[in-house]
Amino acid sequence: KQALEVKAKGYKGYKLHPPGDLAIDIECYREVRKAVGDDFTLMADPVIAYTYEQALKAGRELEKLNYRWLEEPLLDVNMNGLRKLREKLDIPICGTEVIAGAHYSTAHCIAEGIVDIVRTDVSWRGGITAVMKTAHVAEAFGVQCELHTTIYHAMEQIQLHPSLAMVNCEFFETLYPFDDFDFGTKTKLNIKDGYVHAPEGEGLCIEYDWDFIENHTVATL
Repeated sequence: KQALEVKAKGYKGYKLHPPGDLAIDIECYREVRKAVGDDFTLMADPVIAYTYEQALKAGRELEKLNYRWLEEPLLDVNMNGLRKLREKLDIPICGTEVIAGAHYSTAHCIAEGIVDIVRTDVSWRGGITAVMKTAHVAEAFGVQCELHTTIYHAMEQIQLHPSLAMVNCEFFETLYPFDDFDFGTKTKLNIKDGYVHAPEGEGLCIEYDWDFIENHTVATL
């Protein structure tokens, strides 16, 4: 149902976070593909739920279903397992969003063949500067660098700026339902027909809703 909703709104892709039980997950992967059709981009993110053997089975099923990538099937620190998956599967393996070290660890993961697609964001991976360094490292290797959602849409407004300067990023990820994470600012992401558009103004172009913030403040340090 949710995948059909975002497709109807013009979004260009949808990422699943399935329950984490392999049999149920595979059924989810199949049903969502059946619902949206063969021409809509789908990604799978089981959030480190699998063993290596389970990830291999999931990846082979996702290849049949033409999913765009398999994200975080194993812990980012399980580099041996991720490398083996990458060698065994044709579907791109996407990772590095939570591993420590920002662009330094990303360079290592690319050079060692750990993943096909790397992840970064301004919230978890060092801010705008580190995001751009990560993107440039990946670009130098000819690798796609996708932005992981920052969860909170005020941060997404910040993240939009480096995304506009990246040549190796295909998607701008936001959580859905969108409105559940959109609070604390008067400015909003300008999303139309599945695309997010650059804001107009100075600096980061964010106007905070200080009345909302003050009314929801629980402590001041």
